[in-house]
Amino acid sequence: MEKSLQELEGEFSTEAQAKSLLKDAQGYMKVIEGHLQTPSRFDVPLLHNIANISFEKLLVALLAYYGIEALNHTPMALFIEASKTDTGLTESMRQTAKYLQRHESICSLDGTGYSVPTEDELHVIIIGLIEIRAFVEGRLAEL
Repeated sequence: MEKSLQELEGEFSTEAQAKSLLKDAQGYMKVIEGHLQTPSRFDVPLLHNIANISFEKLLVALLAYYGIEALNHTPMALFIEASKTDTGLTESMRQTAKYLQRHESICSLDGTGYSVPTEDELHVIIIGLIEIRAFVEGRLAEL
């Protein structure tokens, strides 16, 4: 059966996108959050990549909640964009973005500048992501 225009608009609304992105982030967060309790079978570089994906999904979900499409997807640029929209984002959340950004080399064509966080840094990043997830869940609970 064909969907009506109204049904299609509902599926692709920013509200639906926000909820979908949050659900994705929550799934990724299960993997990295579990690493705080029991060492994961995944190595630190992979867990770091999952942390980056989680961060991006969370902040893009927050922006979608406000009906804004993210213009940037690097950690600090995304955080700055989101913090201009939602003043509830905290300094500790900004520090999480900085930790993630510190190991980012998205624009490096030769791979220079790429680094992997230490196990301790990864734990700090995960704890920061848990705070960000709780914040975004709180905002989206209003939907």
